[in-house]
Amino acid sequence: MKSKIICTILFSVLIFSIILTPQSFGYGGGEPPSTKVCGDKLCSEIPGGRDAWENKESVTITIENEPEIISTEVSDATTDLLNYDIQSGELAIMWLGNHQKGSLEGYASAGFLLRTTNYTIAIDPSSLFLDDVDSLDRLDAIFITHDHGDHFDPESTIAMQAKTGSFVIADPTSVSMLIDKIPEDKLIQIEANEQMTISGITVDAFAAEHPTETPLLYVIEFDGYRIFHGSDSGFVEDLKNIESRVHVAMVPVGDPSPTASPQVAFEMTQATNPYVVIPMHGSPQQMEEFSNLVEGSGLETTVTIPSPLEIIIPTKVVPEFGLLAVIMLSAGMGMVIYLLRQKSLIQIKC
Repeated sequence: MKSKIICTILFSVLIFSIILTPQSFGYGGGEPPSTKVCGDKLCSEIPGGRDAWENKESVTITIENEPEIISTEVSDATTDLLNYDIQSGELAIMWLGNHQKGSLEGYASAGFLLRTTNYTIAIDPSSLFLDDVDSLDRLDAIFITHDHGDHFDPESTIAMQAKTGSFVIADPTSVSMLIDKIPEDKLIQIEANEQMTISGITVDAFAAEHPTETPLLYVIEFDGYRIFHGSDSGFVEDLKNIESRVHVAMVPVGDPSPTASPQVAFEMTQATNPYVVIPMHGSPQQMEEFSNLVEGSGLETTVTIPSPLEIIIPTKVVPEFGLLAVIMLSAGMGMVIYLLRQKSLIQIKC
């Protein structure tokens, strides 16, 4: 009798080891996936279609090459992202490039647009949409890490929020510049070591290391994805307290930040342990240096060096199992095994 119980337990463990293999959560085990660059082709024209994504590859869709007119390119790229036929389980990411306006033009950017089937969010858009707000047909949330101009532009943020009705979640210093300019119910102040959920989007804030009053780092969770954004901070020890692996990390590799560097970005990557990491806020040389650090470290993390205004579609990541789902699955499998054994439909011998 005892041996039968032990064999039943071992059989259950074997089934669970198959179901909950790391591959069930996106990139896990084995060699990191490759990256395809599809030029100006649409998704439907990619050789292999969606099978390429299911086979643990990354697909990058290039929107445009060297821009001639910045405003036209930003608006066209945004329209392409918002019109992209995104499928359940997909995450689309677009780095906004180094296209800030005015005195910040040409500076390294930490600006991103991210889209799933249910949400579109912007992180540190700076002045990147100053002349292209009309291209934003939908935006659920704007996240601001701190008040420096290469991350936050009050005029652009106000215009983006007015066009889309989005929430604006920001550090206290940035919020102080937006009071009475954005509706009170849409302007959300968040501080270090605080977690909140806004319209289905959960965010954890960490104090950043950067020369301003209230800089923050974020882990943002929506549609089953966990996204880390490192602003242009130095490394902070609190990141080692992040318990769950993030799906995508965007990490600062250097210029013009006095606190960011390839080594700092690598330490952030080690702490957040992402499936995919995207270097930002630095020179091409710094991005390559960071990539070499990751690739030589043994981390099971894929480095994707972005090009401005490309849409990056990482491998399909299955949203993580919730506790209730695991309990229900465990109970159901145990019952099935018990009934089958009682009816002698299966025999398990040790």
